[in-house]
Parts: sequence; structure tokens; C-alpha cells
Amino acid sequence: MRCLLLAFAFASLIAAQHDTPDRDGGKSKKNPLGDSAEVVDAGRTQYVNSCSGCHGPTAEGGRGPRLAGNGDVRGASDESLFNVIKNGVRGSDMPPSPLPEEKIWQMVAYVRTLNARAYQTRVPGDREAGRATYMGKAGCVKCHRIRGEGGLLGPDLSNIGASRSVAQLRESILKPSERPTEGYDGVTVVLKSGKRIQGIAKDNTNYTIQVMDAQGQLHLLNKAELSEIVFRKGSLMPGDYRDRLSRQELQDVLAYLSRQALRTDAANKEDKQ
Repeated sequence: MRCLLLAFAFASLIAAQHDTPDRDGGKSKKNPLGDSAEVVDAGRTQYVNSCSGCHGPTAEGGRGPRLAGNGDVRGASDESLFNVIKNGVRGSDMPPSPLPEEKIWQMVAYVRTLNARAYQTRVPGDREAGRATYMGKAGCVKCHRIRGEGGLLGPDLSNIGASRSVAQLRESILKPSERPTEGYDGVTVVLKSGKRIQGIAKDNTNYTIQVMDAQGQLHLLNKAELSEIVFRKGSLMPGDYRDRLSRQELQDVLAYLSRQALRTDAANKEDKQ
């Protein structure tokens, strides 16, 4: 209950400060430090040291509300976020920050990246090297499609940069089983003949099950013909990419995936970067 009250207070304060005019009567003040990789990295450090105890190490929430994937945070102005961090939330566990303004603005830049779509974010890394890792060492292309190229066992990633934040992309690679994508449940079925079929369950009723295998073939099976059905717990995606990929390779893959957006304005933004 206390977390709900804190979340409500946080959202209310954000809403009250949204689009507050600055001193010269203009729009809300923009972050004077900008959103460069250096500023965001510094903000991440400040966040981990000052805020992660309540909001979680990945800003997914804890004693305090989640900041990643938060619609109120996404819609707030830079100035509103700055004021909430600096002044705290009255009547809650969130105190005013003793940090100098420069460090608070750094945190604003970092929190902003937690809610911005990946294609709206400057993601450091070599995109071409990331594509090579995606296609080769990481093996992503075996299960995922981008613009018609790749496997079918995993979600299509053609628009992933427009639907996920960079933080969400990173989590989906390093911790795929924490938030598995709905509709991609792994399953193994064994026919009474002894034949085994592994893949994802596309449909499952009391009498039949449809399984798509790694080759993209859809098997329509009557359960009366099966001796065993085992659903996989968690994602089919490997969970060891932190060990399989170097930090630079992971960053390159993130840079590559962040540009996968079907909207024309995303493509235009890529051309300008």
C-alpha cells in the first residue's frame, strides 16, 4: 500500500509540474547538459548511488515506483523531472536531493533514456559490427526476423527500436526469461510413435495443439495422438549472453537493434546521426 501511495504522489507531482513555464514565460526548461552518452553515463552512476535503493537497480521499482517504462515520467518535461529529484515528494519516503544541479541534470538525462524509445536515443556502438554479431556469433537470426530475414521461433524485431527502450532491449538480451514475450511459449511434444517436436505453441486447446518448429513448419496435432506435452518455463532465448558476448559486442548489438524501426521518422533520424 505504501508503494502505491508513493507512486500516486510521484505521478501527481509530475502532473502538477508538467509544462510549467520558466522564468522568461517560455516553455519548460530543457536539460542544459543535453543527452550525450557521457551525460547519460554520468547520470546512470548518480542514479545507482542515490536512487537504486528505492527504485531498483534497473529502475523497475521497489520501495519506490518504477521509473522505467513509466508513462508519467515519459510525458513529463525535463524541468518537472529535475524538480521532483531536487525537491523530493512531500509526504513520501523520497527526500530532497543534496546533489549539485549538474548531477541532478545528469540523472534527468539518464531517467529520460529509460522511457525513450530506442530509436529516439543516441546509442553508442558500431551498428555494422552489431549486425555481424547478430547474424553470426550471437545467433539471433536463427530465431528472429528483421524485414523478412531470419527465423520464426522468436518475435519479429523489424520494429523493436520503436517499441522498446534501450534499457528494455538490454534486459531482453541479458535476462530473457524475466519478461518473456506473450505468444512464444516453448513446448516439446512427444507423439505415441516416439517422434519429438520442439518449438513454440501457437495454439493450445483441450483437444489440439499447434506447434511451430525451428524450420517454420506448423504442426497441427491431436492431443489423443500425444504421449507427452512439456511446456518450457521461461524464454526459449539463451540466458548466457553476458558470458558469450563481450561488453563491446553487446553494445554493438544494442546499437544495431535500436535502429530497427519501420516508421519513416525513425529512418530520417538515423540518417541525421
